[in-house]
Amino acid sequence: MERSGKSDGKTYCFGDYRFIPDRQLLTLRDNPLHVGSRALDLLHVLVSHAGEVVGKDELIRFAWPDTFVHESNLKVNIAALRRALPRTASGLSCIATVTGRGYRFVAPLRIYGGDERQLSFDPAKASTGELPRLPHVVGRDDVVAELAAKLQESRLLTVVGPAGVGKTTVAVAAAKSRLDRYQDGVCFVDLSVIGDPQLVDATIAAALGIGGKWANTLAGIVEAFRSHEMLLVLDNCEHVLSTASAIADHLTLALPGLHIIATSREPLRSRSESVYRLSPLPYPEEHSGGNRTDALAFPAVQLFVRRASEADGYQFDDADAPVVAAICRRLDGIALAIELAASRLPDLKPATLLSLLEHSFEPLVASSGATPPRHQTLLATLDWSYQLLSKDEARLLRLLSVFSASFSVSDVIGVADHIGRSIEEIATCTESLAAKSLLSAAHDAGGPRYRLLDSTRSFAAERLDMSGEAADARSSHAHYLLRLFEQSEAEWQWQPRSEWTASYAPRTNDLRKAINWTFGDGAQPEVGVRLASAAIPLWDELSNVAESRRCVERALQSTEALSRCAPAVKMKLIASYASGLNFSDHLGPEADVAWTEANRLAREIDNVDYQLRTLWGLGILQSFTGRHRQAIATLEQFAQLAGREDERLAVAEGERVRLTAVFYRGDVRRAHDDLKRLARDHATTAKRSGVARFQMDRFVSIRVALAMTAWVAGDRGEATAALRDALDHSLALDHTVSHSNALAQAALPIAFWSGETEIARLHVAALARNLTLREIAIWRPVCRFYEGALASMDGDPKGVDTMRLAIEQLVTNNFLVRVPIYLAILAETALSQGRIALARDSLNAAFDRADRQGEHWSRPELLRVRGMLQRLDGDLSGASETLLLAAETARESGALFFRLRASTALAELWAEADRHVAAAELLSPICAEFDDVKPCMNVVKARQLLEVLGRGKTGLHTSSS
Repeated sequence: MERSGKSDGKTYCFGDYRFIPDRQLLTLRDNPLHVGSRALDLLHVLVSHAGEVVGKDELIRFAWPDTFVHESNLKVNIAALRRALPRTASGLSCIATVTGRGYRFVAPLRIYGGDERQLSFDPAKASTGELPRLPHVVGRDDVVAELAAKLQESRLLTVVGPAGVGKTTVAVAAAKSRLDRYQDGVCFVDLSVIGDPQLVDATIAAALGIGGKWANTLAGIVEAFRSHEMLLVLDNCEHVLSTASAIADHLTLALPGLHIIATSREPLRSRSESVYRLSPLPYPEEHSGGNRTDALAFPAVQLFVRRASEADGYQFDDADAPVVAAICRRLDGIALAIELAASRLPDLKPATLLSLLEHSFEPLVASSGATPPRHQTLLATLDWSYQLLSKDEARLLRLLSVFSASFSVSDVIGVADHIGRSIEEIATCTESLAAKSLLSAAHDAGGPRYRLLDSTRSFAAERLDMSGEAADARSSHAHYLLRLFEQSEAEWQWQPRSEWTASYAPRTNDLRKAINWTFGDGAQPEVGVRLASAAIPLWDELSNVAESRRCVERALQSTEALSRCAPAVKMKLIASYASGLNFSDHLGPEADVAWTEANRLAREIDNVDYQLRTLWGLGILQSFTGRHRQAIATLEQFAQLAGREDERLAVAEGERVRLTAVFYRGDVRRAHDDLKRLARDHATTAKRSGVARFQMDRFVSIRVALAMTAWVAGDRGEATAALRDALDHSLALDHTVSHSNALAQAALPIAFWSGETEIARLHVAALARNLTLREIAIWRPVCRFYEGALASMDGDPKGVDTMRLAIEQLVTNNFLVRVPIYLAILAETALSQGRIALARDSLNAAFDRADRQGEHWSRPELLRVRGMLQRLDGDLSGASETLLLAAETARESGALFFRLRASTALAELWAEADRHVAAAELLSPICAEFDDVKPCMNVVKARQLLEVLGRGKTGLHTSSS
């Protein structure tokens, strides 16, 4: 209300008093009373808003416009009014104090003039005692039934929950379901209409219909209802908590036939009370509720759809399902917020509404004037709770808005160390906020964890900014996280991975928020640099490759702040940056430079751990870029350092990479034998949180390498077991980098070579899904290559082009390892589809790549495909010689699987030339070396051919895959 010079034109009458604002006149039985003009201005505001709380600031602005005055002036004038005005029937002042908020006029009032109608306000009629008519209850049938059952067991039941969760709705529904159990009925009392605790008994009496004829209202209630059986619903008790509790205790003790169900944002703490905590409505988690049927399985979505339909005939369909699910998720399943959001659909489309809600909760405004003022916006109902807090509780709530996710009491103490309160006081305030339903509490093995609902966090953050405390709060938050994550680095060295990630993974959002603030508005880049460095193990454990790289790059760009940090910080950041480049979409010279620089810094400060990490990372990079000879040399240097420092586990990491390079260089037999030994030495999964040290889990990475080499070596049983262990363990770890590596490096080629199309399809889908969850750019072209290979197997001619483009991308990215074998697969596929020119070009490129990179493991396959082309050209003699060379090359390297494929192709060729005996003699001993552990297209084909040859028939002109 703003003060103006316009005439009010009204007369306000209460008891024997008459107030005419236009004449600044207050009379008692026509006798003028001497009250100051400021006091009369205050009275004007209060009677104009009879029954409503008028804030202190509003009263001051009206009575002292354009003037700054202390709040004590307001108190003095309110006191003068109280001395001059009558008492109500229950002996209380006409002006009630609403603690922490303002004042309310509570006397019966008649208003004349103005619009020429007689108006009135009577607080005794604010609660009629009848149950309010509420919309149909949605998604709470089980809750209502449980409350009704509890009313049989408990005389005093309190429904407790956060603002807008639907406490009144379920309490009224439960009361209605029990109407036939109480012969004297149900009485509903809305305590939100009063602000003074001293009015609770009078309001209850008025609702019960016994008025103010009793000198002692509470005694009057007991006397009037001594023999009654009835249910009393006390709604909205939080602002008159202690009084409501005392009255409820007294009435249930004095009236054996009385049951009470109360609603409050915190328990009454009565001796006889049973508390039911009402949770928000269940809503779809992220990546669920993607269609109409799935979304409607959640009560939050059901409520939204029903209210939207009632408001505007809204029709819910599959297209809107993920949007509506996201709206309900954003609103944390709070019933009031969902109803307010649904009421906006006549004006806004769901997608537009979601976009607005992502930035602010302001769109949540009631469209109906019948909605109580405190429920007309979501922020209004939060403000109702906020105004009831003590000064310390309000400040702590504002401070807690800095947390993005859940937090513990120790987190609160760590962030609140600057507010000048003891640990005990902070813990008590935190528990109090949880009791008042402003914090959601959950319990785990480590004790209670709290979180703010998004709407509450948004409200509290706005109040934090308005208070001028935001900078200190966010600085304290960032410094606390810095201490925490520097501690986490030490714990990572010894703590089991599951425990370590459980402690620190929930803090990723807080970490992101703090880092952004330190480098942005907070202007504390040194804290940001140190925080980014300390967070590297967490990012690596969670496979947050892209986020880690972005934050690390940001820290490295803060050169001045970086110069003030310890040398180890810079070393860790550069090593992490290099690690990120190893997973990027381009493996250029920058990655070599980064690994070399990080290694130099590690040597300068004599940090053996990072000397090992950087040598290992450089070896991986060299192998990825087709420099296998250099990789072997780098990993031999790694082995010497690890052996000298007695780093047994690190030795295994380096040996695995070195043996993989040996495999690529063509010594399949030695790589296979040594990897079997390595797997035996590390037969159990690591319990320590060691994934982040060398980018992947050791148990998984050893078995990925073993699976690939064992398959090529013809040991299908070992390959199958190793691959199964790698996939299962990487999934159990929930480490996406390890799982993606297992899929791309072993699972996909093995499924492709074994002819298990459906399994290959599942692996491609799993890798594609991983790449949407984590930005591991290095594997995208590999995934596309196998997508194209599968499409070709399904008869899609475009599959070959997909494979070709994927290989071109690998070459562009400088991710050259295995490119020769990919080119050979492309050539064979193109050949099967009659694209002879592409087959020749691809095979020529494969030989060139294999020679330049020294990837001799692929030579038997390249020779086999060359023999197939020679056969197609009619050069049967040349084809025979080439295929024989392919089989011999495979035998020399120990690549039994490739030998089988080359020998099968040669046996087919000889069979066509009626050399059945020679073909059988060639194929028979090789087939005998394969067991029947796992079905394999190539083994089946070779044995079928051998059977045909044994019958003296020619046949089987199909080519190998």
